[in-house]
Amino acid sequence: MNNYRNELFYKYAFVLFFIIAFFEGALMFSLIKSFDIHLKDKLELIASQINPEKLIHNKDEILKLQQKYKIFPLYIQFIKINGKKAPQEYKEGFKTDKLKAFLRNEKVLTYTVKKGDYIVKISTLYSTNDDKITIIKFISIVISFIIYLISLLVGYKFIDTIANQIDLTFKKLKNFNSNVSHELKTPLTIMKSEIELALMNKEKDCERILKDILEEINYISDITDKLLFLTKNYSKNKKFEVVDLEEIILELYEKYGNKIEFTFDFGDDEYEIMGDKTLLKIALSNIIENSIKYGANKINFVLDKFKNRIILRIIDNGIGIPKEKLPFIFDEFYRVDESHNKEIKGFGLGLSIVKNILNLHKAKVNVKSEGGVEFIIEFPAVNQKNLKNV
Repeated sequence: MNNYRNELFYKYAFVLFFIIAFFEGALMFSLIKSFDIHLKDKLELIASQINPEKLIHNKDEILKLQQKYKIFPLYIQFIKINGKKAPQEYKEGFKTDKLKAFLRNEKVLTYTVKKGDYIVKISTLYSTNDDKITIIKFISIVISFIIYLISLLVGYKFIDTIANQIDLTFKKLKNFNSNVSHELKTPLTIMKSEIELALMNKEKDCERILKDILEEINYISDITDKLLFLTKNYSKNKKFEVVDLEEIILELYEKYGNKIEFTFDFGDDEYEIMGDKTLLKIALSNIIENSIKYGANKINFVLDKFKNRIILRIIDNGIGIPKEKLPFIFDEFYRVDESHNKEIKGFGLGLSIVKNILNLHKAKVNVKSEGGVEFIIEFPAVNQKNLKNV
């Protein structure tokens, strides 16, 4: 998994670098183009404002223009034509020439225009913008580098989180397969042994053997039903109706009242929610059976209503759950008794089914264990918006 995580991160870093480099290059290209256009606009503006007759013998005016428009150096050449047609080599517009300078080549930008009896040539070096471009380029590269580092850190954290989730999923799947194999292998082994024993000893009590085999078949059937329940998508096209939680609890009392003592603490409010009565009975039955399985002889149901929420608390006096194991009790095949003690029947799917049903009903569940176990379930109460969707 670490190799997969690193490979994914390297690919992410490369793609991110390519994207940032591309946008950095596009930004620099646009910046240089923008400066070039700005420089040409300045030369045109200078040409529109100068008067050759006044400027030709006044070099101070040229220095003023240079300062005003921040163009260094600025060259202005006047060619007098005395009303004649300008020679062909003097075409109006912009022209770029190369100039060999010390240790490097320079580009000269020249703007040529005819003004009265003069041809005016205004020139400057392209390197006029170099200092500005260099500063902006440096700032842009620093910002891009900082963005790249931050993106790498965020990306690594995200990739690490995803990789951990994938790793956890694989571990859960492996554990799930292992538990399914264990739970199915045990009853199959028992049935195989009973049948072999019956074949070896014809005088063996066949009725007892058949009862043992039937018990194991029921066990396999039970685990199969619960596995199928977990794989079904009940949320698809599921239409809920108004159900009364108090009514469901009283029906469960009739079913389990002879196995565990029930106590109730209900107020005068109506405890109606949008849901599926059958699924809710399955969820609450699993909680009751779990309490009975782990030694509880008394269970208390408390119903409260707060604004648009209904709180159901289910409290038993069983052996409780160790604090460190509470976060895992809703995982498939998780059992508090990890030894799979056959004195406590079950295979760790009951509370997984409870969690799935409660999620389907958009209910929140919290579990506490201090001398017993307390389930705190928070349901959305029925409101007019819910009723419109029925």
